Amino acid sequence: MPAPYAHLPNLPDDVFVIDPVIHALNLAADNVASKYGEQLYQMSYGLHAMLSPREALCPQGTYMTDMAPEALVRTIFAESQTSLAATHTLRLDTWFRDGFAAEWKTVEMTTRWPTRVLGYVGLDPTQEASAVLEDLERQVADTPGAVGVKLYPHQMDPYRRWLATDDTVLRLIERARALGLKSIAIHKALPNGSVPLAPYRIGEDFEEAADAFPDMAFEIVHSGMAFIEETAMAIGRFPNVYANLETTTAMLWQAPGRFAAALALLMQWGGPEKILWSTGCTVVHPQHLLKLFWDFRFEAATLERHGIPQIDEAVRRMILGGNYARMIGLDIADWRARQQGDEFDGVELKEPWSCWQAM
Repeated sequence: MPAPYAHLPNLPDDVFVIDPVIHALNLAADNVASKYGEQLYQMSYGLHAMLSPREALCPQGTYMTDMAPEALVRTIFAESQTSLAATHTLRLDTWFRDGFAAEWKTVEMTTRWPTRVLGYVGLDPTQEASAVLEDLERQVADTPGAVGVKLYPHQMDPYRRWLATDDTVLRLIERARALGLKSIAIHKALPNGSVPLAPYRIGEDFEEAADAFPDMAFEIVHSGMAFIEETAMAIGRFPNVYANLETTTAMLWQAPGRFAAALALLMQWGGPEKILWSTGCTVVHPQHLLKLFWDFRFEAATLERHGIPQIDEAVRRMILGGNYARMIGLDIADWRARQQGDEFDGVELKEPWSCWQAM
C-alpha cells in the first residue's frame, strides 16, 4: 500500500523533529483490570481507526497486542522523520494490570536507544506521599535519560483525584526538580472512558503549582481536544506552561478545520513559542501528520478572526522541535552530533507499521 499523502514532500532533512509523547501500549486482553480498563481497551482501536487515513491504519490483529518497545522505536524512527522522542510510563493502575505503558518499556527504550529516546517516569499522586517520593527516586535512578514526570489527574475504584495544593503533589514536584527533571506532563482534555470529567479540565489542579515552581515546565497533554479557551489562557498567563498537542495533531487529517481553530487560539493567547508537537504514537502514525503540518496554512478568515500572522517555516520548526528543546534545555546541535552513525541515521523511510508487522 502506498505511503499516505505521497503527493506531499517530506520535510527538509535539516528539520529536527521532537515528539514528546510516544508509548508502547499494552492492549492485550489479559491486561484489563477493571470495567474502566475494559472501556479503554474496547475504544482504543476505534479511536486509532477514526483518526487514521486508510493508508496509515494498523491491522487490528497487530494493534491490539502488548507492543514491544523495539516495535515502537522502529515505527517512530524508521518510518517517520522524527529525530528524537520521549516515551511515557502510563500509570493507569486502576484500568490495567501492568499499566497502559509499563515502566520496564520506558527503561528499555531509554537504555537501548539513548541517542533517540528520552523518558518520563509515571507516578500516582493519589498514593501516600512517602510511597510516591520513593517511587519517583527509584524510577529516575533506573531510567537513563529521564527528563520528566507523567501524571494522570485521578484514579478509580474508588474515585480519587489530586490538586496542586496537595502536600504530596508539591513535594513530588520539589523532589523532581531536585533530581534534575525538567517537566511535569499532565493528561488533560481527553477523559479515559466513562469517568468524571472534572479532573480533565484546565485549572486548579496545576496552575498553583506552575506559579509555585517557575523553573519547572508544565505540559497540558492533549491540548486542543477540549477546553481550548482555558488551555490557551493558561499558556498565555504562565511562562512555564506549554500546550502539548498529543492526539490533537491527528485532526490535521481527521478534522483539519478543528485543528486550525485550536492552533489559532493557542497562538493568539500563548504565541507559537508555547506549543509542542506530539503524535502519541501508537495512537496514530506520525509521518503523514508531519507532512500535513509542514504543508499547513491558516485560511484568511482564521487569521483575521484571531489576529495572528500566517504560519511560516520558522514557526513550523519551533513547534516541531525548537520549543521542546528550549523548554527542557536541550541542545539540538549536540543531539544531531550524538545521532550521527546510529542505526537510524540516514535511514530510508519504510511503510507505515511495516516494522511492527514484520516483528
